[in-house]
Amino acid sequence: MGIEPVRIGVIGAGDISGVYLNAIAGSPVLELGSIATRRPASAETVAERFGVACMSVDALLGDPRIELVVNLTPGRDHAALNARIIEAGKSIYSEKPFALTLEMARQLAAQASAANVLIGSAPDTFYGAAHQAARRALDAGAIGKPVFGQSFIGLPGLEMFHPNPAQFYLPGGEPPYDIGPYYIAMWVSLLGPVRRVHATGSFGPAERVVRHGPAKGTSFPVEVATTFITSLTFDAAHVALTISLDVAIPTQRPGELYGTQGILELADPMFFSGGAGQFTPATGRSPLATTGMPFAEPNRLDHAGQPVADYRGVGLVDMALALRSGKQHRTGADFIVHNVEIMEAITRSAQSGQAITLESTCDRPAPLDAALDAALIANTASPFDLAAERAARIARLHIPHG
Repeated sequence: MGIEPVRIGVIGAGDISGVYLNAIAGSPVLELGSIATRRPASAETVAERFGVACMSVDALLGDPRIELVVNLTPGRDHAALNARIIEAGKSIYSEKPFALTLEMARQLAAQASAANVLIGSAPDTFYGAAHQAARRALDAGAIGKPVFGQSFIGLPGLEMFHPNPAQFYLPGGEPPYDIGPYYIAMWVSLLGPVRRVHATGSFGPAERVVRHGPAKGTSFPVEVATTFITSLTFDAAHVALTISLDVAIPTQRPGELYGTQGILELADPMFFSGGAGQFTPATGRSPLATTGMPFAEPNRLDHAGQPVADYRGVGLVDMALALRSGKQHRTGADFIVHNVEIMEAITRSAQSGQAITLESTCDRPAPLDAALDAALIANTASPFDLAAERAARIARLHIPHG
């Protein structure tokens, strides 16, 4: 028997909104009610495409039919708007970061609990097949006792592809709050809570130039560190995490976890699947099998035109099912608060040069189970049609078919 769909209001109509709107439209347990933004003209176009009302933020929050609000506004605005959403008596699923400080995250979690509403937050990429396969291999003892791990991502800068990059070079938009959440969530899902953070920060160019979109060619100042080298201490292992916007040629090592009996090679945490594998002295490298696992197949094209698995919105579906069933969703309050504290601790440690012992903790999110999570898997739609997107790109480029 089906469940009554959870009626969704979306605030924000920027670059990421298409992913969520398609996911909402494709899931039987979600119903898109309305869209709001501070720029009505942009929201009206999006709302018309999805056949729903475009309204002001106040009107959306005052609509008694809306049960859950998806917050897609810029990251620096998330906490203030999340507080308003809770005050309106509605549950929240927020794009990352949920908040910028431990204090604010805790306040919002307590406020939500008092109001009897749920909170959830991106990223949800750790639900993906490659990351679940790595979790399964680790828990099965495939590499023995974990000892240490590392992740590295280096980019020339978000201005190379983002039409509004200046926001990522202001306090609250720097790498630990933007790219960091994907890596933090992946490692917490694997190893549990972080106990201690020590980071250093470096500054690249003092001014950057937009390379894409309507503002192409304009410059903007940089107010924050753009390279962070971090040591994360877990109960089980230590992880070296480097995130930089100062690498001339994009370079990525999503992660390796070194154990007493082997090595886990992790997939890109910004997507749901990829080339995860394991190495042992006896067998060499073997890929981690994801055949038949949910959220494994490529379903859209990335900035470079390569197919990737991107099922963003599965965390929203998990939360909607929790609203109806009373069960715990995977990005609940403790997980959110702890992840926010890690982000804040990285930036604070880089500024002070001092190690920070964390106050919060959380459990590892439950692994996906085909039987227990059958409803989640069945009700999470692929947010993109790969063939249609490829055809649309060809049309935009005016390349003839055939």
